[in-house]
Amino acid sequence: RHIYGDAADIYVDADGDSYMDDLNGDGLVSLKDAQLLAKLIATLPEAQQSGIGVYPATSSHGPFVHVDTRGKKARWGDWN
Repeated sequence: RHIYGDAADIYVDADGDSYMDDLNGDGLVSLKDAQLLAKLIATLPEAQQSGIGVYPATSSHGPFVHVDTRGKKARWGDWN
């Protein structure tokens, strides 16, 4: 969906370190933080016709959430 211009990979980075912040307050930055963000995004009315997926951290990036406006509901990753 990125090549069509209707997708974004999202992570909350209030401290500016280029990685997801500890959103759930457990003292770790992990897939659980991305799962929490995905669940929050999914509550938005617009999300009912979108794709939402959760991706874990790798050696080159932290965890993140993919969101797109594909026009139909799609969910993937371990969060829903």
